Amino acid sequence: MSPKLRGILYTVGSAASLSVTFIASKQAMAELTPLAFAPLWFAIASLWGLGYYFFQPAKIPLSKLRLNWKPLLLIGLSGSIGNFFFFTAISMGDPTVVAFFARATTIFALLMGVVWLRERMTPLQWAGGLVALTGAGLMTYQGGNLIWAVLAISLLTSFFHALTSYIAKRNVSRIEPAVLNIARTGGAAIFIGAIALLLGDLTRPSLEAVLWMVGGAFFGPFLSYILFYKGMATLEIGQAAIIRASQPLFVALYSFVLFGSLITGRQFIGGMVILLGIVFILWPRGQIRRPEANAVLSKFRSSLPPKLVPPLTSVARGNTENVVSGQD
Repeated sequence: MSPKLRGILYTVGSAASLSVTFIASKQAMAELTPLAFAPLWFAIASLWGLGYYFFQPAKIPLSKLRLNWKPLLLIGLSGSIGNFFFFTAISMGDPTVVAFFARATTIFALLMGVVWLRERMTPLQWAGGLVALTGAGLMTYQGGNLIWAVLAISLLTSFFHALTSYIAKRNVSRIEPAVLNIARTGGAAIFIGAIALLLGDLTRPSLEAVLWMVGGAFFGPFLSYILFYKGMATLEIGQAAIIRASQPLFVALYSFVLFGSLITGRQFIGGMVILLGIVFILWPRGQIRRPEANAVLSKFRSSLPPKLVPPLTSVARGNTENVVSGQD
């Protein structure tokens, strides 16, 4: 399996796991406010992460992690701010409107990849990103009154979530995805928990709510982000963010399986548009790989009479190594 295909599968798995968040959190927040829910949610996810880290046979020693404290601190701080703004926006306005504007995370991730990481996307891939975002919008937007403060806070949410992904992309090659995610969830649990404590918004949940959070935190803030960071190790940050935008499709599937809720015709069209956009993003550029092209050229040359074969003194559009070997 090629590294890129493995990254695609990781990212699709991330979208499928993240979708559990919307089902589990909805059930848990039936009795908890968003500010009371968030610290427990991320604390449980941190425990899942710590258990995974300590029980795996090969892990980064703590002495080495201390050398990387700056990116771990940054990812924890950025994730905390993003999640704080997210739950603030939900408490101020219509959650469906917040979910719609949260799609701006993908746009910010694309821009960060192009500007800061020098990632390149073809016009077809840009078009695919626009198509996928349009489909996600069709699936998530259900109307509601727009409050400009909610819009501004939602855009801040998207920026800091994209910044968290950017920090992870810059460090995922030397820090395990599980460790990056522990920093993200641990920081969110401490930061939002301190705010909830100051505001007196911490409450004791029921056993049913705890079970929903234990199960949901495993798939959502724990497993989905580990898979997402693994996917970014071999994909560009923009590609990974757009593939992850397929998450509304899985939400619709889970809602049907668990609650028998059928999606509307508009949501079905939105789902098909998402898939079309992802196809554009992942569509091969139609170019023959250079080693394969060289093999075809060599086979063609060997089939010609010797007099018709020109001396191999240069290679058009070849790499430096091929030119040097021809001159030798």
